[in-house]
Amino acid sequence: MEIASVGNLNFDVYLRVSELPGPDENAEVLDLYTGGGGSAANFAVAAARLGLAPRFIGAVGEDPLGEISLRELREEGVDVTYVKRIAGVRSGLVVVLVHPDGVKRMLSYRGANLGLAPGDLTPEKFRGVRHIHLATGRTELILKAKEVAREVGASLSVDGGTALAKKGLDIVRPAVEGVDVLFMNQAEARLLAGSHDHRTAVEKLARELRVGELVVTLGARGAAAYGGGKLLHVDAFRVDAVDTTGAGDCFAAAYIAMHLRGRDPYEKLLFANAAAAIKVTRPGARSSPRYAEVEAFLASLGYKI
Repeated sequence: MEIASVGNLNFDVYLRVSELPGPDENAEVLDLYTGGGGSAANFAVAAARLGLAPRFIGAVGEDPLGEISLRELREEGVDVTYVKRIAGVRSGLVVVLVHPDGVKRMLSYRGANLGLAPGDLTPEKFRGVRHIHLATGRTELILKAKEVAREVGASLSVDGGTALAKKGLDIVRPAVEGVDVLFMNQAEARLLAGSHDHRTAVEKLARELRVGELVVTLGARGAAAYGGGKLLHVDAFRVDAVDTTGAGDCFAAAYIAMHLRGRDPYEKLLFANAAAAIKVTRPGARSSPRYAEVEAFLASLGYKI
């Protein structure tokens, strides 16, 4: 099944720390590792490992980091034919501070990622694609992708992150109207809905946003989905978290993999929760599991997908 993922591609530098330094203070780094990142690119890699055939649409600079990032995607089976190369601009870079409990803090340099424009999303680049995923808060890209999806007959999902949630309902509502699946985490849902309670936020957004399915990840509490007038919640699996970076991208890819297989809402949430649970036990944004691993994990707990 061919799909496309649109958004950022970064080179990630991970620093595992025991504490965060205060002003003019120094903190020891316990471990350092590097790897590919960017939500859309992470989604593409996770999708490839789950048996889909992804192509990535984004932008990088003509620099060594861009070359490394593209090579990593190719090695994972991601089609990078339509990645835009921009001269004179550095590729995206993210420094990730990882606390021993797996919680992360990030410093992001967008760089060449900002060079991806609506005009770059042409129907020709999406021919043969069954589903388009946008991991971006840029409404101009979302609106353009909606046009392209209609033209090529593809379904569409959006994971806009905090950048989209900060824009407010008046801007987000028309941008995501008609989207098949809208992803966000509980903090983004509360921010967008103006509520301190995630359940109240989900219910408000379900009324306000005209999307096929609203899916909200709840961290250690699992995930919830609202669609067809019904709210469904599925608990998370208990695991020892090592690194939560990329867990949301892994969850989204797993959910869409099951969505394209025509599974029911419970199966989609269960499978996505399981994939994310496996991912957080491993370091790096791209440490998502393969389909057989998720099946085996669920089978070990008495679930059959």
